Amino acid sequence: MQGHPAEGAAATQAGSAGNLPHLAGVGSTMRQVVAAHFLRECPHILEIGGHAQPITGYLTHHPRSVLSIDPKTRAFEADALNGRPCSVRHVPRKFQEIEYAYAPGSYGLVLLGYSLKPFGNSDPLGKLLFSLIDNAKTVIIDYAPELERAASQVPHIVNRPTLSLRCMFDLRLHDAEIAGTPYADRRFYVLDPHPTAS
Repeated sequence: MQGHPAEGAAATQAGSAGNLPHLAGVGSTMRQVVAAHFLRECPHILEIGGHAQPITGYLTHHPRSVLSIDPKTRAFEADALNGRPCSVRHVPRKFQEIEYAYAPGSYGLVLLGYSLKPFGNSDPLGKLLFSLIDNAKTVIIDYAPELERAASQVPHIVNRPTLSLRCMFDLRLHDAEIAGTPYADRRFYVLDPHPTAS
């Protein structure tokens, strides 16, 4: 799936309304900046869970497309990013409702603030999500280990035999917006998918 393109600052503004406190402070910005660093070699960006602050405005390279999907994001389309042609779409839907047609190894998959919920009777850790993970060029996951939903799901992702660990680090965010909450302590993974042995 390709989007219809955007300009970086405008893309951020288009998605900025309605942030929750833990998504509005400097801690959220730091996570986005770190993620953008590891996506620089990816020609396409797929973000699941961008909420009201998609990663688009934090990207510093020149991807060919950016697709950010979250039920709470604001619909947005543009045709440029960082001064170059780029198909940008922010889609207010569940990721299970979208069809994808990326070539294997062509996209970076971003899961910041990981906390996926079931879709109807479907577990979020299903065939679709694992396919998107296994066929990505780079996978980035950030979550709060003290939150049960994320803590119970993320190990099923990072321990997949199709993934190699590039780096993992813990972050303690000194952000007044999230001080004293589970959101201040984060775990950040950068993973490299690879074909399984036949």
